[in-house]
Amino acid sequence: MRRFTRTPYYTGPDDPARQEKIRGTLQLGETVVIETPGGADGDLKPGVVPEMTTPRGSRPGGPFLIDGIGVGDWVAIHIIEVEVGPYGYYNNGGPFRGSLRSVAPVQDGFVHFPPDFVVPVRPMIGVLQLAPAASNPYPAWNHGGNMDFNSIRAGSTVHIRAQQPGGLLYLGDVHARMGDGELTGTGIEIDSIITLRVDRSPGFPTGGPVVETADELLTAGVGATWEEAVKVAWTEMVGLLAFLYDTTVEHANLIVGTLADARPGCAVGTLNNRGFAQTGTYVTCQLAMTKALRRTGAEKGAG
Repeated sequence: MRRFTRTPYYTGPDDPARQEKIRGTLQLGETVVIETPGGADGDLKPGVVPEMTTPRGSRPGGPFLIDGIGVGDWVAIHIIEVEVGPYGYYNNGGPFRGSLRSVAPVQDGFVHFPPDFVVPVRPMIGVLQLAPAASNPYPAWNHGGNMDFNSIRAGSTVHIRAQQPGGLLYLGDVHARMGDGELTGTGIEIDSIITLRVDRSPGFPTGGPVVETADELLTAGVGATWEEAVKVAWTEMVGLLAFLYDTTVEHANLIVGTLADARPGCAVGTLNNRGFAQTGTYVTCQLAMTKALRRTGAEKGAG
């Protein structure tokens, strides 16, 4: 099994490897291991503030060409395992967020918070994308991106339509644990080792990515406000259900509006700006539909 590591680190801004955009070529059906740096790639050690240290210059988790994938083809990225490093970091803030960050030790499968709190790790991948077709002002949409969905974890499959030849897969921004909404703008940002497999996907009648877990299908939305993000994910889910269940848009919309779970990805918006105006803020969300939904073949009241 091939492994793409964070090392050797870049030697500086003129390191020739920085000019080589493609990290490797993946084969359809191939399982690989990809290491990603944690957050800002600072020194993740006790007593050290990562954003105030010199970056390690780790090689990123991509981009990777996917052999045989052309523009318009759908790619299935199967997340097999996500392992996390011994230290992560997080913000202690929200509306009170400052510039300093706290280091979070991870030991024996638990994240440690002061003074003596622990919680089991629950690794997720914040950024997973194929390259956009052209310059794109949005942080996440039809190509994936900085979605920050807890559903992108070991055991899930992310379906994305390729916008460029070879897809150009990139992933990173792994969190040892993160609450839905990423309220402080970070989870437990951490180094990771991701095992995944890429395959061709049958695709879906959606513009954006679809996440599939053992129990659910989830569509994605991004917008300047929560309502706009939900509107996008809702529209995507209506189209998806109408296609998968061979029903009308009206019937699909009834199901989505009644049964779908709306879950925030990055929902903080302008909350961490502490009163200062900022352009380009966004929120992401998913609409989740249970796979327990089925059709009986008998219409209500028929007969």
